[in-house]
Amino acid sequence: MGGLRAAWKQLEDAGAVVYGVNPAAAGSHSRFAQKLSLPFPLIVDRGGRIARLYRAGLWLLVRRTVYVISPQGAIAAAWRGAPPVEQILGSLR
Repeated sequence: MGGLRAAWKQLEDAGAVVYGVNPAAAGSHSRFAQKLSLPFPLIVDRGGRIARLYRAGLWLLVRRTVYVISPQGAIAAAWRGAPPVEQILGSLR
């Protein structure tokens, strides 16, 4: 998350729209976003529906997964873990 924050201007210039998705409660998201000064919104995924749809969830465990969605709505790239921002930016070009 810190890498995305640090490269925020580059991501914006590349036309990226960034969301964080997590099953934690809204209050937890707010504290986390404030603590890390995140410039993008966090979406509450109560019940893990989004995680399941994007195959990022395994029972109660959500694995960090990064998706790049094309302007046409297709998944253009996907990684487990936290890929380097340069890799994400490369997939946007």
